[in-house]
Amino acid sequence: MQKMTSRERVKTVLHGKIPDRVPLIEFLYSKKLYKEIIGRIPEYYSSEDVVDCAYELGIDIAPIPIGGFSGVRNDAIEKNEYIDEWGITWRKPQGDTSFGSDVPVKYPLKNREDWNNYLFPDINKNKENRLKEIKVALKKAKENNIAVFGTIRGPFTPTWFLFGFTNFSYLLYEDPQLIDEIMEAATNFYVQGGKMMAEEGVDAILFADDYGATNAPLISPDSFKKHVIPQLNRMIKELKVTGIPVIMHSDGNINKLLPDIVKTGISGYHPMERNAGMRIEELKKYYGNKITLIGNVDNKTVLVNGSKEDVIAQTRECLEIAAPGGRYILGSDHSVHDDMPNENIFAMIEAGKKYGKYSK
Repeated sequence: MQKMTSRERVKTVLHGKIPDRVPLIEFLYSKKLYKEIIGRIPEYYSSEDVVDCAYELGIDIAPIPIGGFSGVRNDAIEKNEYIDEWGITWRKPQGDTSFGSDVPVKYPLKNREDWNNYLFPDINKNKENRLKEIKVALKKAKENNIAVFGTIRGPFTPTWFLFGFTNFSYLLYEDPQLIDEIMEAATNFYVQGGKMMAEEGVDAILFADDYGATNAPLISPDSFKKHVIPQLNRMIKELKVTGIPVIMHSDGNINKLLPDIVKTGISGYHPMERNAGMRIEELKKYYGNKITLIGNVDNKTVLVNGSKEDVIAQTRECLEIAAPGGRYILGSDHSVHDDMPNENIFAMIEAGKKYGKYSK
């Protein structure tokens, strides 16, 4: 088969056809990786650095969030804390230099009274600034024919981020209508954001909305079906009108939720967290002819503490199970970060290129 560009390769697999080889994706959070590959350490998850690093590594996809990785910031409290436009206070963990490690520590809402007085963010406010990183990524990616995935959130995560998960869980039973109202507003916000990025020319929309803990979903399948699925149905339907694929990112064990999620019409599922019980052989068996499976190379143990031979063996395992028949993109089961030896990251990528051939 004739060699394809990264964009051609990714678009082919997402539409259920067979490209020249298995594409590679990665969320590049490791600063020491940037230092070795492009000779500079980014101050933030910048499009220019992400695309340059992906291109030099031979990765086919650059995921770029709307508004930048941390969204729109309203105020810096101190060196390691800031408040975003939702009123959520975030903290950078001490000693952790990777991107993507900020954690919420204070939440703006407690109850319906707070919600009634809450000023919901306006996605159209400062639109040019929101799209700045996307435009930079698309310009640079066009030069190198890399695919760009515009990333947003789904309905679930931004809703509990407003309350904290404990309070959210109480409200799910004490005032479920309140939860539904906020999920609807969050869905409206991110649908509009996805459409903005689609208009700019991204190759797919990836919505990040974690539904699982290590051993089980974060809420019951019944509650998920009642409160989250209606918003997912609406989100995916509205985004797919743009003509581009819509991919879900969710960490954790979501085996009990996946049948309903797949029915919403998602085009792909990332990252298939291995240590959370997401078994790639079962996912391939039940969903491999419906959606594109993405990821599953263990980023907590094998890529961190394993030898190069361990990494190559697991990468080959993923390819041998998920690549036959198509609909597979190789990557870690979340991201690459600073506690991984760069040599292990290189080993995964090189093995992906060497062994990433589809078979019937």
